[in-house]
Amino acid sequence: MCQPTHTACRRRIVDPLARGRAFRMVEDADGCSVPQTPITPGATSLCSFSSSRSGFNRLPRRRKRESVAKMSFRAAAALVKGRSLHETATRHIQRRSFTPGSFLDEEAAELPDELDTSFFAKDGLNREELSTCADEVFESPVETDVKADEGDQTGGALDKCELERSHLMLSPLERGWRKGKEGTSPQPKVRLQQEVVSVNGQRRGQRIATPVKKLFAREKRPYGLGMVGKLTNRTYRSHIDSYVKRQIEDMDDHRPFFTYWITFVHLLITILAVGIYGIAPIGFSQHETVDSVLRNKGVYENVKFVQQENFWVGPSSEALIHLGAKFSPCMRQDRQVHKLIQAKQDLERNSACCVRNDRSGCVQTSREQCSSTLAVWVKWPEHLSAPKLQGKVRQYGSVCHQDPRVCLEPGSVSPHEWPDDITRWPICTKSTGNHTNLPHIDCDITGRPCCIGTKGRCEITSREYCEFMRGYFHEEATLCSQVHCMDDVCGLLPFLNPQVPDQFYRLWLSLFLHAGILHCLVSVAFQMTILRDLEKLAGWLRISIIYILSGITGNLASAIFLPYRAEVGPAGSQFGILACLFVELFQSWQILERPWRALGKLLCVVLFLFAFGLLPWIDNFAHICGFASGFFLSFAFLPYISFGRLDMYRKRCQIIASLLVFVGLLAGLVVLFYVHPITCEWCELLTCIPFTDTFCEKYDLNAHLH
Repeated sequence: MCQPTHTACRRRIVDPLARGRAFRMVEDADGCSVPQTPITPGATSLCSFSSSRSGFNRLPRRRKRESVAKMSFRAAAALVKGRSLHETATRHIQRRSFTPGSFLDEEAAELPDELDTSFFAKDGLNREELSTCADEVFESPVETDVKADEGDQTGGALDKCELERSHLMLSPLERGWRKGKEGTSPQPKVRLQQEVVSVNGQRRGQRIATPVKKLFAREKRPYGLGMVGKLTNRTYRSHIDSYVKRQIEDMDDHRPFFTYWITFVHLLITILAVGIYGIAPIGFSQHETVDSVLRNKGVYENVKFVQQENFWVGPSSEALIHLGAKFSPCMRQDRQVHKLIQAKQDLERNSACCVRNDRSGCVQTSREQCSSTLAVWVKWPEHLSAPKLQGKVRQYGSVCHQDPRVCLEPGSVSPHEWPDDITRWPICTKSTGNHTNLPHIDCDITGRPCCIGTKGRCEITSREYCEFMRGYFHEEATLCSQVHCMDDVCGLLPFLNPQVPDQFYRLWLSLFLHAGILHCLVSVAFQMTILRDLEKLAGWLRISIIYILSGITGNLASAIFLPYRAEVGPAGSQFGILACLFVELFQSWQILERPWRALGKLLCVVLFLFAFGLLPWIDNFAHICGFASGFFLSFAFLPYISFGRLDMYRKRCQIIASLLVFVGLLAGLVVLFYVHPITCEWCELLTCIPFTDTFCEKYDLNAHLH
């Protein structure tokens, strides 16, 4: 058989398992084995032809250039898979029509020092040399030329034996491995990495792919270390008991499906919310808008609209409430809001229709607000044609564009006559027509109910003023008692009883909302680092339970102490996840090198975040209660290691006690919210310090009683 003319091929071997039974191994003088087959006449002529054309094969050949679209798609696919462009091209070139020269998995971990590699390499040769020799013998000339060019650029003169010796496998505690099938002991998967050394340093494709690899790495999460442990330089003790080491090795490795799902939902809802509701004024103070607007009296007045600025770059408070933010008046019948609505109805009960003398317009108002010279305030006892109820003259009324005598649907017929109290009148949907003897019916109405603000305030005004104040204008109604402003403010599903808000599902619905773009980016950064790291340790089911329940508990506490503040975002959930880091630190205290230093660093981070919660639109009550609930839930759901049989029983009792404490905490908050509500005037100082008069959002309900 003819000998290969290339010098490098004389120092390489070919795996006999990949060549079949027809091959046999022959060693050179310098120890390199080469395959040899029986010589036939056809093979002799083929070898002589290849030898004569060897000079032609080494000439570079022009390859057909790929299109820009194809190269862009291939580059994007390589980045998603966490590979560089060089690795993708190399894998594409190394395809061969025969079985690879080794049974090792390419996606496995690195080789340990004590593993015998004499079967795969001989005289200091590694797997890369084996595959390269096979490729040059059996591959096409074009592929051989491409590999030769790459070898010149990547420093082919380096000692490959030294590269193989430098590939040391970390210990299972630091590197981690995946568990095998049921019934088998966990075996480390092995991978021989191909080193690419460049003269100019790291390649451009690798610079982009490296952070992507780290973000979507599939390595097992080391217990007690993790991402936070890497950032704070946590290490294990030099001597760890084999019983403890076996528990760490037997822990499952999970994929962070919940983290990816919740991150996608957060991004999608934030994009839709900003696209539909727009962006409020950006800043920390209050934004004022002044304009001349036509009001119900028929004249233009200068009015001012005050709106709290949003430094998160997102929708306004009213829009967030409509989307499902945590807001107590939408979740229960708030006493102060109910008193505000009742006070407005008492004023409306003594109102009547104020009709201008020329009947050019009319509006429902009190006697004091009706001009005595330009209009007539129509009251039943003072009018000759007053309607009667069971033979008696009505005491309350009249109502603009509404009268029991002219309304057909719904009709005022015994026993379903309209009551004397006009605040209990229904909306008339069909009347009998014009009535010149009834001035409050034939006039053009200039004001209708408008729900303004987030506290259920209703005002009879014009459409222009209502739109300027960003309110909800009711064209079909004539009285504020005929509309339900809290139902308009809250949105989502209507109340079962219009007088009693019942949207308790805001406790967990608000966990999927964000106050703005920056708020969402902060959550995504937290979830793709801390939450994802812990989910690889605990699994999607356990981590989702801690995440959701911590967020609900935090929102419930916020609804108790800050009932009139619209809050969104998974702040309670995130602090519950931070509590998991403390619990994991306590559970692995005995195997860490410097646990007190790790505890001090975690405390500094959490205290900084609590101090950051003193800014507006950030809720410290959700932070505190979310952290407390996450702390107890972590003891119950996070995996743990035991230091002996007695410690195992102690930790099982600890799980039961932690669950009981969490249930008691949640039950106490439910009682304080629904059964015995409390008021706290100074609680706002714990979540927002008013550095200026307009720094924090105002929640004074008495200012809206006018």
